[in-house]
Amino acid sequence: MIFSDFHLNRVILELRYENGFLYWDNCGAALLEILKKFPEWKWERTSTELTILKEKERNIEVSFNIHNIRFIQDEVDNLSQFKKATSEITPIILEKIKINNFSRIGNRFIYNLKLDSIEQGKKLIQKSKFIEIATEKLHLFGNNPIKTAFTIYFENEALQYRIEVTSIERIESPKNIKINENFFPKYGLRVDVDIANITKIDAFDFNCEEFIQNNYKFLESNLIKFI
Repeated sequence: MIFSDFHLNRVILELRYENGFLYWDNCGAALLEILKKFPEWKWERTSTELTILKEKERNIEVSFNIHNIRFIQDEVDNLSQFKKATSEITPIILEKIKINNFSRIGNRFIYNLKLDSIEQGKKLIQKSKFIEIATEKLHLFGNNPIKTAFTIYFENEALQYRIEVTSIERIESPKNIKINENFFPKYGLRVDVDIANITKIDAFDFNCEEFIQNNYKFLESNLIKFI
């Protein structure tokens, strides 16, 4: 098992702020500038609660409101596209709705590892030593655990981490829907990592691409060791 065996099913960047009330006044101005500068983005919808744009070729979505800006990409083959989108769109929204500081920055990576059986996933989780079920406790609810998972939180001086690992089994989809087995395997191991900076950060000094890249390289170096 190597890092490239894990396929990045979804990546998210959430930039959270306070007092984004000018969203109600200026979301249209932000939209006009984004669509003018980057015509590949298409407007989806706007309400008092949320505005959504999509870049369909790269399968990236951005939404923003009075609370946050959120970028999402699914089935990620090339993370550089996601990083570029965050650095292009974020400054426009910040300027239009007059956001100076972020109260929380979260970067979430959801990886799937394709396996041959659900049992293989359970064995990998047991091997990690984060879950050990005492034999005498198995009979209390049934002798055969059908799925195993764990969630653990860490923090250091700069960041907080939430890591969830679970074995997965895909429910069969309708025949007319094509499934990419790498991103949505029949059996697999899912590793969901949320990396967050919860200190107040100057919004215009923050480098989205650098933050995402540093987190990705950290996972590239440590994910296999963790599992």
